[in-house]
Amino acid sequence: MRHGAPLDGEKTVQIVHRIASVLRAFHSRRLLGITDLAQATGLPKSTTHRLVTALVNEGLLIQDEDTHKYGLSLHVTALSASVLSSHAVRKVARPILMELRDQTRESVHLAVLEGMEVVIIDTEDSYFFVRVVNVPGQHLPAHAVSTGKVLLAYQWEHRLSELIGQMKLERYTERTITDPRRFIEELRQVRLQGYAVSCGELEEGVDAVAAPIFDHLGTVVAAVSIGGPSERFHPRLSDFIGAAVHAGQRISQALRYVGWN
Repeated sequence: MRHGAPLDGEKTVQIVHRIASVLRAFHSRRLLGITDLAQATGLPKSTTHRLVTALVNEGLLIQDEDTHKYGLSLHVTALSASVLSSHAVRKVARPILMELRDQTRESVHLAVLEGMEVVIIDTEDSYFFVRVVNVPGQHLPAHAVSTGKVLLAYQWEHRLSELIGQMKLERYTERTITDPRRFIEELRQVRLQGYAVSCGELEEGVDAVAAPIFDHLGTVVAAVSIGGPSERFHPRLSDFIGAAVHAGQRISQALRYVGWN
């Protein structure tokens, strides 16, 4: 061994420290170029480029097609959303979920995204005997539920296309969207209108609406939804849309999102 050369363990720690510094640089900005990252981390451009290339290959960073800058991938944002939602979002949303249930008299849910699945992290059940029941920790297919549509709609489109292209959109009812192109168009519409509707797409006779929840960086970290039997839900659909959107805005503002100010 050459005298003064770092030990393997020291090299590993140095690499981990550099990778962490690159990832931390995205806390203040969503898109960064190699020069931006080099300045933020204090690393040489050549080193920064190698690290970024490795992180892209591992699926932790993605490159924006328009600006050619880099941002955190869906995998990383999903993980951060799960961690945040299990603490801050759930705590902030709890009283609002209770109010939403009392206002609409239907079941309400709080959910986060894990890959192409939605994970329920909190619920308030309807007082009606016939109602929608989900439990915290339950996993649902994102393409067949309103919360999943909302959470996917705000991801980067080229990354989303890649994810959808790698999996089969399973059919659960006649209304489930299984065509990837049609599903992407549906997500574009969701993002345009600011909410998602699911009518019997996971289970016949069950409808739901969902709205996004943003954190202080403008990243979607969760979704709030209202769900119930179609015969009760459909006549009041417009009311439920307004209620879900308003609840999502309240929770977002409590998380210091300022996009609506």
